[in-house]
Amino acid sequence: MTQSMDPKEKAERIGHIIDHLVDALGGEPACTLRRAVILADIDEFPGTTQAEIMERLGAHKSALNRDIEWLYDYGCIMRQQSGRDGREIRLHIAGYSKKNLDLSLDYFEKSHKSLKNFLIHYINLFGQHRPTLRDAKIVATVGSLKTVKRQDVFDVLYNGPLTTDNRALNNLIAAGILQKTGND
Repeated sequence: MTQSMDPKEKAERIGHIIDHLVDALGGEPACTLRRAVILADIDEFPGTTQAEIMERLGAHKSALNRDIEWLYDYGCIMRQQSGRDGREIRLHIAGYSKKNLDLSLDYFEKSHKSLKNFLIHYINLFGQHRPTLRDAKIVATVGSLKTVKRQDVFDVLYNGPLTTDNRALNNLIAAGILQKTGND
């Protein structure tokens, strides 16, 4: 993304990136941004192993195992046994995930490294809070609007239960990531 963009336009583009990532990750806005980083890494290095991902991303084995299982269960990745070692499993991105991740990569001139850096920066912005794609979309939406009412934010989210969206917004306010102003 270009640095010279005005903040509103930049926030709108971030919202579009997040939308493509939600689609790449099984249409699940509750998915963590960390899983999006892992998916981008698998796409960048087709046939990679969990050990290689752990080394590149500095991920913990147990957390990465859970994330890989989730990605597999949601059909985002495929597993393939290595021809050299039957215990070694190679990971590849699946069709719909590849298509939608590519749409996200369009915003970064097809640079996986830039997409992963963007996501890691976003994760760090949230501090201790484990951000989801829904959280990222809420922050991007608030950044793209001059005046924001709760309903404006809910209107651009992913048709999930209103209670879930409301809880996510309230958690971002409680964590100090967003600030509540006025009556709404």
